[in-house]
Amino acid sequence: MQDKNSAFSIARIAYVGGDKEALEALASAFADAGYSLVSHEDAQKADIGLIDLRGKQLSSKKAQAVAGQLRKSSPDSSILILIDPYIDATARKALRRHGELVTILTKPEGLIERCRQILRLRNIAEETGERLKSLATLSRLNEFPPIAAPSTPLRVLIAGEAGPTALAAINALKPISEQCVCVFSAGQALRAIENSKFDCAVFLPTRENDPLMSLARALRRHPKHASMPIIFPLPDPDDMAVFVERGASDFILTDHVAADLAPKVQLATRRTRLLKSMRRFLNSCVGEGVRDAASGAFTTNFLTEHGSRICARADQTDHQLSMIVLRLYSSAKGSGEPEPGRRALHQAARLINRVTRAEDLVARIANDTFLVLAPATNEAEATKTALRIQGVIENTVFRSADDELLYGIEVDIAACTRPQGLCIEESVAFALATLREYPSGQVQSS
Repeated sequence: MQDKNSAFSIARIAYVGGDKEALEALASAFADAGYSLVSHEDAQKADIGLIDLRGKQLSSKKAQAVAGQLRKSSPDSSILILIDPYIDATARKALRRHGELVTILTKPEGLIERCRQILRLRNIAEETGERLKSLATLSRLNEFPPIAAPSTPLRVLIAGEAGPTALAAINALKPISEQCVCVFSAGQALRAIENSKFDCAVFLPTRENDPLMSLARALRRHPKHASMPIIFPLPDPDDMAVFVERGASDFILTDHVAADLAPKVQLATRRTRLLKSMRRFLNSCVGEGVRDAASGAFTTNFLTEHGSRICARADQTDHQLSMIVLRLYSSAKGSGEPEPGRRALHQAARLINRVTRAEDLVARIANDTFLVLAPATNEAEATKTALRIQGVIENTVFRSADDELLYGIEVDIAACTRPQGLCIEESVAFALATLREYPSGQVQSS
């Protein structure tokens, strides 16, 4: 089976191993999330491979063979193995060598959320590799921090009511963690997080509206704690669908805590540390001809070099590449300053880097015009990002150098998807043409 609209989906998911009913159920759920589910025969250029072993006699060798075939068809894809909740610990340990395990019964929301997290990590990793190549080929001096995940001992927070699950979590994490802090309420967990630094957290909510769920959502929005993985032990795999809507993203069955929590925490923290290192690299690339000193955006020279790689990567992987054009206007023009509004424009430009993602490329293509390249992003998501940038800048008050004059910044924005096959120069021209067609300041799509 292959979705005819797969070229317009966010990602391609290759599926193998399940029966026709399971395939149709998953295909419908993934389509609603914007992903296309294809059979293993069409696994080329797939972003994720799903191996469905539910209701089947498990064989580690068979799983290894299937995973090898998927990786051969699409070397860049990650492997997820779908299992039943009653699989014993020995079989789970053997299967973990070939892919990440996801327990699922009838509701796939937890699986879709896990795929979303994997794609997020993949996008950042791809941009890190491509940007490193671009920096290495520049004939100018540049600086960037090393990409490495530190191997310091783990500090884990366990929050929730005392009981068998909490005790099992403590015993499972004790051999791998330097310190395991246990608290009983969301308030105590918040105080612990504010006063100490944790690599991972295990929340034990007792109901859907448990205050721990509100704390989890708040932490995901906090710039300091957003990257901390939070694992939710649940008694039933179908409960994942309910907790995903409440902001949870990583789960484990309570019956699997004793055997699987430790390796899951180690994997999650290792990924998080590597993700932080890659984000630090993406945000710290500086040097002659790399970033504009005034606005902090990348220069046109770097855009030409790196944009060519991004466009080529998008064509090779069939991923969409969206573009956002922003033109800034200072309402302080004519106020009598030698250069009216220039400082305000620079301050507003720096806000663009803060609002966009780490893997997005923000380049200055004119004195007051900026281009944002958003890899693996469709036009609808790019439009939302453009509106968010416009709202942040236009609702911020900027000051002059002597802090006497206040400035307001207006933003004209346009979002579009790069047509396949265009080079970076043609793509920039296409984005600017989209902005010129709608000069009213309202966000428009091509």
